[in-house]
Amino acid sequence: MPEFAVRLEDEALFVVPGSGALWVYDFGNKTKVLRDANEGNSGPVFQVAQATVASMKLFLVLPTFAAATLVEQDRIFSMLAEHDPGRPVALVVEQSEGRVVIVAGVADLVGPAAAAAAVVRTCWEWDESPGFSIVVDQRDHFVTVKHDGEAWQATVQSE
Repeated sequence: MPEFAVRLEDEALFVVPGSGALWVYDFGNKTKVLRDANEGNSGPVFQVAQATVASMKLFLVLPTFAAATLVEQDRIFSMLAEHDPGRPVALVVEQSEGRVVIVAGVADLVGPAAAAAAVVRTCWEWDESPGFSIVVDQRDHFVTVKHDGEAWQATVQSE
């Protein structure tokens, strides 16, 4: 049962795959545009948590209203790879209380993505579940999180 230290950056990214817009919003109410929208379709906005899990930095893309279509997923992956090529991307495709389904596509990202998703559900989305059923690339995990007063810890158990 691996335990991961998880840290979320104070800034969240927002991406609009239809228009190509990308901006950073820090929770101190400052917005910084990283990439302006083109003149085309705007479409849905996706929030992106910037997480460090153990020593791996990753992006965790969260749907704001509905899961990304396959075209939107492809565009999100390419936009974030262009923004930070060294940071892998995990995409939440379904979420509800105590449950998250993620597409990661990289074996090394499975545990860290599950850990990051559980911490995001707990501290950003106020999900007070005692544990989380998290499916990453069709593999089931049970994740518990705790905060020790200084940092988040997530224990990921394969089911």
